[in-house]
Amino acid sequence: MALSPDIKERIFAAADQLHAASETGEFPSVEAVRQLSRAGMNNVVEAMKEWRQQQRKQVQTVREPMPAALQAVLQDMGQSLWATAQQLANESLEAAKAAFEAEKADLIELSEQQSEAFDTQAAELERVKTQALDAAQAHQDATERAAAELAAVRAELAQALTRAERAEAKADEIERRATDLRAELDRAHQDADHARAGLAEQKQAAQNATAERDSIRAELVKTQATIEAERKANQEQQQNTATELAAMRAELNQERKATAEAREKAAGLAGQLEATQAQASALLARLDKPEAKPATTRKKEPKA
Repeated sequence: MALSPDIKERIFAAADQLHAASETGEFPSVEAVRQLSRAGMNNVVEAMKEWRQQQRKQVQTVREPMPAALQAVLQDMGQSLWATAQQLANESLEAAKAAFEAEKADLIELSEQQSEAFDTQAAELERVKTQALDAAQAHQDATERAAAELAAVRAELAQALTRAERAEAKADEIERRATDLRAELDRAHQDADHARAGLAEQKQAAQNATAERDSIRAELVKTQATIEAERKANQEQQQNTATELAAMRAELNQERKATAEAREKAAGLAGQLEATQAQASALLARLDKPEAKPATTRKKEPKA
């Protein structure tokens, strides 16, 4: 396939620039021209053949229209004309052979440079593959660590939920006990009311029976003491129940807070895991793409 004029012009410009910058005047290598022109290897090799031929044509010595020896021979019109013509033909043949050998050397040198350039590209590709594999392994390790951490957080979340459920059940039990204590307190109040009613009846009877007054007073004192003791006991029990209920509510709030934090942490880790898996998938997809095979390298010809 013929080179496009734009690509050929870009390669020739790069070769001219490198050749002009060379202090020794040597022709630039294929790899140097490829890097500067940003062209494909096969295109550079094909274009450099033509460029080298043009350079040699420009530096060839221009032959004089007629050598002085030939003019002398023409004047004599002798046998020396044929010898001179043969000499010129031999010189032309030697020049053609030299041009052929130079072109042959160019082809061999270009072939060697092309092989070296392909070796350099292959080594670079191998290095990039190794880096890509290392990156993929690092992504896989990060994914596994994130998955393990996410599993641990989920287990911790499950434990927190279990503790919260237990705390709620315990709070319900405390509420039930508090309700029972309130009912018992109400019954105690009712008993106290009945005692007071009985005491009133006893007081009324005491007015009619002086002999029973001391007994009634003693019973009254005993009843009041019993009522007061029950009242104090009920108050202490209510205070203990309220304290225990407040502690359980605080514990329940802490468990709910821990549960919410665990859920947020689990959501964050799940998002990191999804992002890591997406990066690993993209990298693996890039690695799975088929690579372009380099063009067939011209076999090296033995140097003359």
